[in-house]
Amino acid sequence: MLEGLIPLIPQFLWATNFVVSKVIVSRGLHALVLTAIRWSVAGALLYAYSKAVGDEIKISKELVIPAITGITGFSALIYAGLMVSKASIVGLTMALIPIFTAILAKSYLKERLSLLLNISIVLGFIGEILLTLGGLRGLTWLGAVLGALAALDWAIYTVTSKRVMKDMGPMNLLTSAAIMAQPLNWALAVPFLSLKPLLDPIVDLGIVYVSLVPGFLAYFLWLYSVKLVGASRAGVYINALPLLTLILAYFTLGERLGLLESTGALLILAALALVTYESLKERH
Repeated sequence: MLEGLIPLIPQFLWATNFVVSKVIVSRGLHALVLTAIRWSVAGALLYAYSKAVGDEIKISKELVIPAITGITGFSALIYAGLMVSKASIVGLTMALIPIFTAILAKSYLKERLSLLLNISIVLGFIGEILLTLGGLRGLTWLGAVLGALAALDWAIYTVTSKRVMKDMGPMNLLTSAAIMAQPLNWALAVPFLSLKPLLDPIVDLGIVYVSLVPGFLAYFLWLYSVKLVGASRAGVYINALPLLTLILAYFTLGERLGLLESTGALLILAALALVTYESLKERH
């Protein structure tokens, strides 16, 4: 029983990234600056760990797309979405990751999508539209769009990383990509760099948290979960992230969804359930 709950821990920690980062950007730190600082700290820790255990750090052109998408693009789009929208809205769009990944993987492999995947795609995109329409009174709609783009970004990272991971493990890939992304991260961040938000102790504590916990510790717990229950079983738990973010944002930030947003959320979670079921069916 306990073993089955362990893979949920890193999902919960990643869910806290949305809530804590929402507080950080709401207090004036720009999304691109947060991206650069977070991955500088997390990247340094990952590098130190890799050196300590003797893992190889690979810097190559094959890692350019994973670095741009999985590190810079994914984080920057999420944090930019949090600047204008609720953490729950941006977190919910992460449910689109397995849908986008399935589409890209099937397209790459020239395979036909199953009926369930086609239904999930339709439900997911209708849900995304409703999330967007629900925020038309302000800029919440933009957060939904940026979150969807982040989900697409991560799907590209996942698909393009598969070829690279024939020669290196997921932690090596993450560490190498994080290091390679540093110049781009800071080139984008410098125009928005301001010391004022960094003088806020809440911002500083938040940065330390998202760098150490979602940016570093959660990955180790995830790899431990994979070893404990197997990659196939552990992979299904990733789909809990949107729901955990929604619950966490409700209880910590007091976020409430409107009627259109709630309907969109239900459709997206239904789409996620279908993708999860399809994934389980393929693995058995």
